[in-house]
Amino acid sequence: MKKVSFGPLEQEIMNSIWKKKSSTARDIFQDLSKNKRIAYNTVQTVMTRLVDKGVLERMLEGKTHVYTSKDKKKNVIQKIVSQSMDNFVRQFGDEALLAFVNGIDELSEETRKKMIDTLQKK
Repeated sequence: MKKVSFGPLEQEIMNSIWKKKSSTARDIFQDLSKNKRIAYNTVQTVMTRLVDKGVLERMLEGKTHVYTSKDKKKNVIQKIVSQSMDNFVRQFGDEALLAFVNGIDELSEETRKKMIDTLQKK
């Protein structure tokens, strides 16, 4: 997978795809248009860009394209976070990691415990 980042609409589309496992652009359009005004062509264009980014696969079934995620949500999030942390460390050095750790106080107790458990396993 290439370097990945999502804009707000891309994130909404990906969340919908991950929930459904596979979808057409029409399915996604119907989901999104329940809560906002959006054009069908906009959804199609963004989904094509997500294919170009390497996060969606598109297969032709009859006359309709069906889209599926190339990877699980958890793995894509891990890739995005890893890329972001690499960029922060490259720009700001270890201070970026320390700033991240200082933000742990704002996490729930459950999330903090999961982080500690994960670090101890490494």
